[in-house]
Amino acid sequence: MNRVIVLTGASRGLGLALAKKFIASGDTVFGISRTRTHWTAAKKAVSSDRFQLLSGDITSEKTVKTIVAGILRRAGRVDLLLNNAGYCGPLTRVEALSLAEFRKHLKGNLLIPFLMCQAVLPIMLKQKHGLILNVSSMAGTRAVPRLFAYSAAKSGVLALSQAIAKENLDTGIKCVTVCPGGMNTAMRQKLFGAEDAARQQTAEFMADMIAQVAEGKIEVLSGGHIVIRHGKITGIFPPPAA
Repeated sequence: MNRVIVLTGASRGLGLALAKKFIASGDTVFGISRTRTHWTAAKKAVSSDRFQLLSGDITSEKTVKTIVAGILRRAGRVDLLLNNAGYCGPLTRVEALSLAEFRKHLKGNLLIPFLMCQAVLPIMLKQKHGLILNVSSMAGTRAVPRLFAYSAAKSGVLALSQAIAKENLDTGIKCVTVCPGGMNTAMRQKLFGAEDAARQQTAEFMADMIAQVAEGKIEVLSGGHIVIRHGKITGIFPPPAA
């Protein structure tokens, strides 16, 4: 489709499945990952010069601005920002979670999409078009016991998307939230074990669904969100009333 896509958390899991999907569609993907740990496997899985991997701590405002400015110099535009990077620590009751661990959840799940949106929005405003897809979670639509820090941060992603959508009603910019249920990823295995993870929907299935949302084949209104669970769409929700 010849889109310029900026994708966070791109070197494994859902991010890598998304990169494969978009590259197969003819897009250029600038994938951002915190480290280069999984780059060799990612480049082997997606063998294309249209898949450009970049590393950096995108919880840093300075780093985000530098990365986005570099992408703009190289590509000249950003058609789609897909905030997929996320963090989930061990299952813990509220009274037992350390402040440091709570901050990790906020930084990894809410601060990153905020900083990425803040950096990319001026580009999209100048272009007068653009799509932002923020990956939240079913856990962001209702709280999960012992996963409250993740739930709270992912709920914030919903609010961020809704605000961006309302602030850009007449600008040509659309912002949508995707809320996956459980997926068979390394993060799920670490939290709940391999047997549980094997029962969940695949990253490849979720990537296909997100790609359809990005292409407009599955319609979600700007400011709205879609919930995908157990291998099917379980709800498409409009933006809340003003």
